[in-house]
Amino acid sequence: MADVILFRPKFFNADVRPLPAPWGLLYVGSSLTSKGYSVKIIDELLHTDWRKQVLEEIEKKPTFFGVTSMTGRQIKHGLEFSGFVKKYSNIPVVWGGIHPSLFPEQTLRHETIDYIVKGEGEETVIELLDHLKNKSKVEKIRGLGYKKNNQIFLNQNRPFPQLDDLPDINFSLIDVNRYTGKRFGSRRSFELCTSRGCPHRCAFCYNVHYYRCTWRTKSIDRIFKALHTLIDTYDIDGLTWREDNFFVDKKRVQKIADRIVKENISIKWHADCRIDYVYFYENSFMELLKKSGCHTLTFGAESGSNTILESINKGITREQILEVKKKMSKHHVYQNYHFMMGLPDETEEDINKTIDLMYLLMKNNPYFGEICGPSLYTPYPGTALYEKSLAKGFEPPQSLEGWINMDWYALNLPWIQDKRRKTVEDIAWNVLGMRQKKLRFYFKWKFFLLAKYHLLIPCFERNIYLRLKKGKDKGGDLKPGS
Repeated sequence: MADVILFRPKFFNADVRPLPAPWGLLYVGSSLTSKGYSVKIIDELLHTDWRKQVLEEIEKKPTFFGVTSMTGRQIKHGLEFSGFVKKYSNIPVVWGGIHPSLFPEQTLRHETIDYIVKGEGEETVIELLDHLKNKSKVEKIRGLGYKKNNQIFLNQNRPFPQLDDLPDINFSLIDVNRYTGKRFGSRRSFELCTSRGCPHRCAFCYNVHYYRCTWRTKSIDRIFKALHTLIDTYDIDGLTWREDNFFVDKKRVQKIADRIVKENISIKWHADCRIDYVYFYENSFMELLKKSGCHTLTFGAESGSNTILESINKGITREQILEVKKKMSKHHVYQNYHFMMGLPDETEEDINKTIDLMYLLMKNNPYFGEICGPSLYTPYPGTALYEKSLAKGFEPPQSLEGWINMDWYALNLPWIQDKRRKTVEDIAWNVLGMRQKKLRFYFKWKFFLLAKYHLLIPCFERNIYLRLKKGKDKGGDLKPGS
């Protein structure tokens, strides 16, 4: 039997491959197994029969069920899970992840949730398990929220641990093969996380509040220990460095790239990067990245309007974005670009500039990968744009369920009128269509008309697509920005 059952609710269409690994649950599960506890991970993206599995586990009486959740639709599926557990047992339900950390008290008010873990949970869950098994004092567990006598209590925050003090990831907790696939020029691509946090202060990003603009890394030796495990045990030949900001420390990245070359590791890799980093990188550094296997970098371009880029404290310009396109193509590295819309104070002119920049990034670019998004702005507390959103009429949901439709797929914002909402959704669906190989030329033609002549052909294909998907996933979870 498992001491702990950990559940990842679905948050997008499960037919996307390869699926992202459930890293939050892997962190917590690895911590628990390092102390001798047994753990079972249920990922709704893979396990559509989770209800049957939960009933079987309830019979074995685990110590608690854990749920991770971001803001948005993942809450809906997480509450379905929590409600199911509570319907058939009195076993405690613990929530963790970004949303419970941002809204701990509101999350705890839900009747199906007994505890929340605020922030990183590796150490907190060990102490919580000891409390539940041995009745140790719950008041002393830092990073924990709980209920007692119909009251909510939030304990002191837990300091961030040094990553080298945490146990190695126990990859046996998941079926790694289910999370691998052809990507970024490789045959079997997976993921590896080597750092946490980000020192920058983008006005829309949860990192400012969640990580308080801190950044930590594993040692180079620990990074390569994990990398060799993936290569030797799971035959991985492709890798995404799955972290908020892989390139914070240029010297660290140089050491990683040098060691990959020195050890003659044959691997294609992808990472997220900032425009301003690459803008100032020397050609010799770019050549090293390419030599070490760098296949694709994904950038947060966000907007084609310098006015918007300045308002969100992005620290980059439209001109820098275009220069980075040239530099990346010169060194034969593919590029993806993230964009977002629905920001406070964003005008129609700003949107047109963003569309124009998207087009310029694709135009005459043999190393263009894809446009990601445009994602739709979500107001997160603790960010500069959150206060502006409140001033412009945003009313934060007063319950956990109220946040279900507040994510990067939904434009439920008071400054977005119906006409603007429809425009942004059609833009997003046209961009999404360009990712489909068989329809790429058609959607590129539509996007050309949009960029050059501001002629937006309504994306009727969305309704057709969702009708086709309805029988498969009950309405389709695929949305613009996925």
